[in-house]
Amino acid sequence: MDAESRTHILRAAIRLGTGYRRAALFIQLGAAVSLSACGPGPKNPVHEALQRRGSQSAIPSVAFRFSTTGTGDTRLYTLPRLEEAAWQFKTQGLKVNRVIGFSSEHDQIYLLTTDSALAVLDLSTGRVRVVQTGVVAAALGPTNRVHFVRRDGSMATLEHRSVTSWPDTLRVSPVGLWGTIGGRALAATGAGDRIEFQLISGGKPPTRRTLDARALAVARWGDIVAAGVDSGLVIFDPADPERVEFVELNPPPALVAVAPAEHRIYVADHRGVLTVLNRFDRRVTGRVRLPARAAELRPDPLGRILLVRPAQGDSLWVIDLIRNEVRATLPGRWRDDLPAVAPDGTILLLRGRDVVAVAADSFVVTGRVVGGAADLWLAAAWDPRRPALEIVSDTSAPPAAQPAQQEIFVQVSSTSNQLWAEDLARSLRQAGMEALVLPPSPEEDRYRVVLGPYRTREEAEAIGRKLGRSFWIFVRERPSPPPPQDEEPLGR
Repeated sequence: MDAESRTHILRAAIRLGTGYRRAALFIQLGAAVSLSACGPGPKNPVHEALQRRGSQSAIPSVAFRFSTTGTGDTRLYTLPRLEEAAWQFKTQGLKVNRVIGFSSEHDQIYLLTTDSALAVLDLSTGRVRVVQTGVVAAALGPTNRVHFVRRDGSMATLEHRSVTSWPDTLRVSPVGLWGTIGGRALAATGAGDRIEFQLISGGKPPTRRTLDARALAVARWGDIVAAGVDSGLVIFDPADPERVEFVELNPPPALVAVAPAEHRIYVADHRGVLTVLNRFDRRVTGRVRLPARAAELRPDPLGRILLVRPAQGDSLWVIDLIRNEVRATLPGRWRDDLPAVAPDGTILLLRGRDVVAVAADSFVVTGRVVGGAADLWLAAAWDPRRPALEIVSDTSAPPAAQPAQQEIFVQVSSTSNQLWAEDLARSLRQAGMEALVLPPSPEEDRYRVVLGPYRTREEAEAIGRKLGRSFWIFVRERPSPPPPQDEEPLGR
């Protein structure tokens, strides 16, 4: 196949949003040919990186193991066999109470320790640092900004190694916290069935809504709240709390969950019936008769299966969301971190003192870590072997720098599908490119996949021309840099 044909495939993959693995493969094929067709000149580091990577078409799925007692370092396991990898972490003394989130763009994992400290594990160095003490709640947002609440109710954010305090204060500790689009934070406070939601913007008056709900679910980025009430389901966006959608359901919801892509809402009633709703038109798209009454719902991050905890017993049901049927009943205990579904589909389970890996298609045990149940776990897509390269432009004529208040990017795609945008950005990063996803602004609903930022428009355009495909220059206002604050060493 010639270069022109493969470039057409690349364009079609980006335009149409092909399946995850196939799109990643198309992107790599198209990028390799396009870059090789640039003609003679300086060596292209991206092309060399692609040649070194060979036929690898996806970031490996791994599992991180965090000590809860501080007696051992963080450990890394490859999936699906749960084999320990030779990757050194220097986290002796770190006692992890909760995993806040993983930033694939920054190669960092955010953690809350048992003594209420917010810590950051840098995967590129294997070291951990404490950012703030006295933290009662924290959440990672879509732009890799960490929001957190201190013991005194004051709020702050962590971004680019700097802590910025907000003037906002919560009267009581939140029962839930989410980082949302636009750099805002959604906090839930209250007790029992009565919950108040506050969307906080750092100094601006918060938007509030209080409701009585027998079941409650919040989307990953805090932009959808689904609440089960006596007669059905209430759905609203905290940014516009007066605009409420209602779905009549009988029997009323006992449990609610929102799919990570936000296109489906799952509702279980007291009879043991699971109902699948289309988020946009509120139609019922499927029903599943569960073996018994359910106690908790946990969606797969990629929307393939749903894990359900029965009201009784140490087991779980695996629901196939394509066929709308119960695929298996697996033995295993339930807690905040496990069971979990890894990006490659492997299911991680707690069995006695051990953690086991189970294949999602055959449900055969593929790996086991003896004694692993004493620690906390995080499944993620991460490759410690990938090249860390930047695309550089010619420096024969230094162009004028862009005003300091602006950021310049090369935009390669724009889509309303967040999962596809993140998958495309990961594929580009595998090729050594500085790719990221810019979340939608309040005026639009598109996720931008971009390279950069770059100092000047000329530099960005030079990078775009090397791609061998259509591109756009996207300029946005640079966020005001927060004043740096001192970080505390671990164990102080």
